[in-house]
Amino acid sequence: MADERKLGAPGIEGEPALGASYQDTYGARPIGQAGDEPALARSGASVGSFADLLEQRSAAVRPAVQWIAVVGVVLLAGPFGILGALSAVTAQFTLFGVLAVVFLGPAVEEITKAIGPVVLVERYPWLVPASWVIPVMTVAGGLGFAVIENWIYLNVYIPDPTPEIIRWRWIFGPLVHGVSSLLVGIGLRASWLHSTRTGSVPSLRVGQGWVVAGITFHGAYNLAALILEATDVI
Repeated sequence: MADERKLGAPGIEGEPALGASYQDTYGARPIGQAGDEPALARSGASVGSFADLLEQRSAAVRPAVQWIAVVGVVLLAGPFGILGALSAVTAQFTLFGVLAVVFLGPAVEEITKAIGPVVLVERYPWLVPASWVIPVMTVAGGLGFAVIENWIYLNVYIPDPTPEIIRWRWIFGPLVHGVSSLLVGIGLRASWLHSTRTGSVPSLRVGQGWVVAGITFHGAYNLAALILEATDVI
């Protein structure tokens, strides 16, 4: 992989211990230390571009470490899902309520569900064992989110839910969150593939269309649910 863009401060190639921190294109925070990998430190190889770094770290990382990271990201989607579900605004038939349920809520929830995979893809792409793992992670996180959200709604937000409401939530909750998370995962996969194939710094802009599609799908479902509720269908 070849990439002419250099990451980090000038002179990183001359750092003998590979201890110079490199930076991504989004800000001044270091992503990590090139010398963090013992195998790389022993090799004495220099890191001049993100392509070099990605290739070396991908070769040095153990598969077990990759899968531990993947499982950890999926498990963290549950706690983050709680925050997303609690941030949801109860549907009120006012302009602000409709906008919150159709636009703000879906955006917050989709970002919350995918924050773990986003961090993995954008900042530690060498920890992703294969491209197909990315949408699997987001779907698993979405389904976990749906379970937590349903528990909150059926035990906190909705007093004495009817069997129809329970059935509706357990059918459409996992379906909507699963599909929207899949769309977001496809976008993250596109970003990861672009980075690994071109040696460029991972950028969510590459797959942002899929992320928007996931948010839009979620928002369309919320709008349909509001209409059905307003017309006493549900």
